[in-house]
Amino acid sequence: GFRGYFEKKPHFIQSVPFAIDIAGRILGEERDVEECLGDCWLQLWNAIPPARPQHFRGYLGAVVRNRALLLRRRRGRQGDTVSLAALELAECLPSREGPEEQAEAAELGRAISAFLRELGEGPRTAFLRRYWYADTVEETAGHLGWSLSRTKSVLFRTRKKLKAYLEQEGML
Repeated sequence: GFRGYFEKKPHFIQSVPFAIDIAGRILGEERDVEECLGDCWLQLWNAIPPARPQHFRGYLGAVVRNRALLLRRRRGRQGDTVSLAALELAECLPSREGPEEQAEAAELGRAISAFLRELGEGPRTAFLRRYWYADTVEETAGHLGWSLSRTKSVLFRTRKKLKAYLEQEGML
């Protein structure tokens, strides 16, 4: 089970601060972060095995991010970095309101993943840090060792490319 995975994968312990950081960026309050991470550890315990993630850190990041966003929605909170990042992306993405659009949303996810695979490492990392991990623009720039203006420019151009890509794919 998870315990065996944990014992064989010491990088699990090294990933705990990463998980705390993601939950903290999305939720903000320590009490909410603790609740989110408790839920995530239980989810991981139940998922591994049968899941055997090759990239545990990415798997953990997705579990924590999704759980934190769910908890945030349940608490009815908006604002700060997460909402600002969502607003930046909103102009590039189609609106998906009704239940019948779930299949389209999955297709959109695959299209965005394909788009990201085509990007160079720097723009892809900037995009993911900003829009997946909810880093501020300043944090994204610091992580990449870029100036703030370069980071803003790369993110703007990447959003424009994403919009054009999605239009070309017939998703907008």
